[in-house]
Amino acid sequence: MDSYFRFLPSEEELVSHYLREKKQVDHIIPEIDLCKHEPWDVPGLYAGLFTEPESPYQDMFFFSPRVYKYNNSARIERTTALGFWKITGKERVIKARGSTGKKKTLTFYEGRVRQSKKTNWVMYEYYLVEDEANPNPKLAQQVMQRDFVLCRLKKKADDHTSIYAEAEPAYDK
Repeated sequence: MDSYFRFLPSEEELVSHYLREKKQVDHIIPEIDLCKHEPWDVPGLYAGLFTEPESPYQDMFFFSPRVYKYNNSARIERTTALGFWKITGKERVIKARGSTGKKKTLTFYEGRVRQSKKTNWVMYEYYLVEDEANPNPKLAQQVMQRDFVLCRLKKKADDHTSIYAEAEPAYDK
């Protein structure tokens, strides 16, 4: 019988261990360029690298490079061929074992800004604060090209969709 486990780290673990030690955890968390793929395509990509999620409602974790809109800009590119990721929540600070990170909540919209439709795809983007991500200011330009975020992607259930499998009642009345 095959044994499986669910990978569900805390936010503190994501920041202090997985994000900080990216080079050492590449075999656990894949790297996927989110701007090159639509969110509904990610489970298939994930399956090619690791075990496919049992459900589209299950969390998927991956590193994604930060792509900047302009060379000297802090604006991050979050568009795909068919839509864009919009920041929809407050940025939150995560403090963990000597590391400080931040978390942004983003929602995927199909179409372009003026004629877009909100989807059920939600992503949480985790990153280290600048002074920890770039300890040596002289390397800031090199680091900018290799800047990564850790993403947690999931599809929220519709109001009329159950995320639980149909099952027999546990007891009879």
